[in-house]
Amino acid sequence: MHEIDLPAQTAAVRNVLANHGIHPALALLNDRTPYRYTAIYKLNGEIMEAVHVFDRNAEYRSWLKAVPLDKRFCQFAIREGEFTTQHASKDQHQVSPYDGLVESYHGRLLRREDGSPYGTFIHFDVEPRSIAEGEATFLQDVIPLFLEYLD
Repeated sequence: MHEIDLPAQTAAVRNVLANHGIHPALALLNDRTPYRYTAIYKLNGEIMEAVHVFDRNAEYRSWLKAVPLDKRFCQFAIREGEFTTQHASKDQHQVSPYDGLVESYHGRLLRREDGSPYGTFIHFDVEPRSIAEGEATFLQDVIPLFLEYLD
Protein backbone atom coordinates (compact mmCIF):
# COMPACT_ATOMS: atom_id res chain seq x y z
CA MET A 1 0.00 0.00 0.00
CA HIS A 2 1.27 3.48 -0.88
CA GLU A 3 1.87 5.97 1.88
CA ILE A 4 0.19 9.35 1.40
CA ASP A 5 2.57 12.32 1.42
CA LEU A 6 0.60 14.82 3.54
CA PRO A 7 3.34 17.50 3.56
CA ALA A 8 3.27 17.48 -0.26
CA GLN A 9 -0.53 17.72 -0.28
CA THR A 10 -0.41 20.59 2.22
CA ALA A 11 2.16 22.32 0.01
CA ALA A 12 -0.18 21.83 -2.97
CA VAL A 13 -3.03 23.58 -1.12
CA ARG A 14 -0.66 26.37 -0.07
CA ASN A 15 0.49 26.74 -3.70
CA VAL A 16 -3.07 26.89 -5.07
CA LEU A 17 -4.00 29.53 -2.48
CA ALA A 18 -0.95 31.66 -3.27
CA ASN A 19 -1.17 31.40 -7.05
CA HIS A 20 -4.87 30.99 -7.79
CA GLY A 21 -6.83 32.11 -4.74
CA ILE A 22 -9.43 30.83 -2.34
CA HIS A 23 -12.07 29.48 -4.75
CA PRO A 24 -9.67 27.11 -6.58
CA ALA A 25 -8.30 25.96 -3.22
CA LEU A 26 -11.85 25.20 -2.03
CA ALA A 27 -12.39 23.26 -5.28
CA LEU A 28 -9.22 21.27 -4.62
CA LEU A 29 -10.35 20.33 -1.11
CA ASN A 30 -13.89 19.61 -2.30
CA ASP A 31 -12.53 17.19 -4.88
CA ARG A 32 -11.06 15.11 -2.05
CA THR A 33 -14.55 14.45 -0.59
CA PRO A 34 -18.02 13.33 -1.68
CA TYR A 35 -19.61 16.63 -0.49
CA ARG A 36 -21.27 18.93 -3.01
CA TYR A 37 -20.31 22.18 -1.27
CA THR A 38 -17.17 23.50 0.37
CA ALA A 39 -17.35 26.95 1.92
CA ILE A 40 -15.96 29.53 4.27
CA TYR A 41 -18.49 31.31 6.44
CA LYS A 42 -17.60 34.46 8.37
CA LEU A 43 -19.07 35.19 11.76
CA ASN A 44 -20.53 38.69 11.73
CA GLY A 45 -22.22 39.30 15.07
CA GLU A 46 -24.91 36.62 15.27
CA ILE A 47 -24.97 36.00 11.50
CA MET A 48 -22.92 33.53 9.48
CA GLU A 49 -22.15 35.01 6.04
CA ALA A 50 -20.94 32.90 3.14
CA VAL A 51 -17.82 34.66 1.92
CA HIS A 52 -16.57 31.86 -0.36
CA VAL A 53 -18.59 28.90 -1.64
CA PHE A 54 -17.59 26.18 -4.07
CA ASP A 55 -20.54 24.24 -5.54
CA ARG A 56 -19.50 21.08 -7.35
CA ASN A 57 -22.58 21.44 -9.58
CA ALA A 58 -21.93 25.17 -10.14
CA GLU A 59 -25.50 26.15 -9.25
CA TYR A 60 -26.31 29.39 -7.46
CA ARG A 61 -28.15 28.95 -4.16
CA SER A 62 -29.28 32.16 -2.52
CA TRP A 63 -29.90 30.37 0.78
CA LEU A 64 -26.15 29.94 1.13
CA LYS A 65 -25.54 33.65 1.63
CA ALA A 66 -26.32 34.41 5.29
CA VAL A 67 -28.18 32.75 8.14
CA PRO A 68 -28.49 33.33 11.88
CA LEU A 69 -25.75 31.55 13.83
CA ASP A 70 -28.26 29.79 16.06
CA LYS A 71 -29.90 28.25 12.97
CA ARG A 72 -26.70 26.75 11.54
CA PHE A 73 -24.57 23.74 12.26
CA CYS A 74 -21.73 26.27 12.32
CA GLN A 75 -22.71 27.17 15.88
CA PHE A 76 -21.56 23.70 16.97
CA ALA A 77 -18.28 23.95 15.03
CA ILE A 78 -17.58 27.33 16.61
CA ARG A 79 -18.41 26.08 20.09
CA GLU A 80 -16.61 22.71 19.81
CA GLY A 81 -13.86 23.53 17.29
CA GLU A 82 -15.19 20.85 14.94
CA PHE A 83 -18.59 19.37 14.20
CA THR A 84 -19.78 16.59 11.90
CA THR A 85 -23.17 15.12 11.09
CA GLN A 86 -23.56 12.55 8.35
CA HIS A 87 -27.34 12.30 8.25
CA ALA A 88 -28.96 15.21 10.12
CA SER A 89 -32.57 14.17 9.58
CA LYS A 90 -31.90 10.87 11.36
CA ASP A 91 -30.22 12.54 14.35
CA GLN A 92 -32.86 13.85 16.74
CA HIS A 93 -30.28 15.97 18.57
CA GLN A 94 -29.22 17.80 15.41
CA VAL A 95 -32.52 18.56 13.70
CA SER A 96 -32.11 21.83 11.86
CA PRO A 97 -34.72 24.37 10.83
CA TYR A 98 -33.17 23.93 7.39
CA ASP A 99 -34.26 20.29 7.08
CA GLY A 100 -33.90 19.15 3.52
CA LEU A 101 -31.35 21.86 2.75
CA VAL A 102 -28.37 20.58 4.73
CA GLU A 103 -28.28 16.87 5.44
CA SER A 104 -24.56 16.36 6.02
CA TYR A 105 -21.99 18.75 7.43
CA HIS A 106 -18.35 18.74 8.45
CA GLY A 107 -17.10 22.05 9.83
CA ARG A 108 -14.03 23.40 11.57
CA LEU A 109 -13.57 26.66 13.40
CA LEU A 110 -11.37 29.23 11.69
CA ARG A 111 -9.57 31.16 14.41
CA ARG A 112 -7.68 34.44 13.89
CA GLU A 113 -4.14 34.90 15.20
CA ASP A 114 -5.51 36.69 18.29
CA GLY A 115 -7.63 33.61 19.08
CA SER A 116 -10.98 35.13 18.17
CA PRO A 117 -13.26 33.17 15.80
CA TYR A 118 -13.24 34.25 12.17
CA GLY A 119 -15.94 31.75 11.20
CA THR A 120 -15.99 28.23 9.80
CA PHE A 121 -14.59 26.13 7.00
CA ILE A 122 -17.24 23.60 5.99
CA HIS A 123 -18.07 20.75 3.68
CA PHE A 124 -21.83 20.18 3.37
CA ASP A 125 -24.44 18.54 1.21
CA VAL A 126 -28.17 18.06 0.76
CA GLU A 127 -27.53 14.28 0.74
CA PRO A 128 -26.08 12.10 3.51
CA ARG A 129 -22.28 12.14 3.27
CA SER A 130 -19.34 11.37 5.50
CA ILE A 131 -15.76 12.47 5.72
CA ALA A 132 -12.85 10.08 6.04
CA GLU A 133 -10.97 10.32 9.33
CA GLY A 134 -7.71 10.97 7.49
CA GLU A 135 -9.30 13.81 5.55
CA ALA A 136 -10.62 15.42 8.73
CA THR A 137 -7.08 15.24 10.17
CA PHE A 138 -5.64 16.73 6.98
CA LEU A 139 -8.10 19.63 7.19
CA GLN A 140 -6.84 20.47 10.69
CA ASP A 141 -3.48 21.27 9.07
CA VAL A 142 -4.61 23.07 5.92
CA ILE A 143 -7.60 25.13 7.04
CA PRO A 144 -5.45 27.67 8.93
CA LEU A 145 -3.68 28.41 5.62
CA PHE A 146 -6.84 30.18 4.40
CA LEU A 147 -6.71 32.85 7.10
CA GLU A 148 -3.88 34.69 5.38
CA TYR A 149 -6.19 35.24 2.37
CA LEU A 150 -9.33 36.31 4.24
CA ASP A 151 -10.23 39.85 5.26
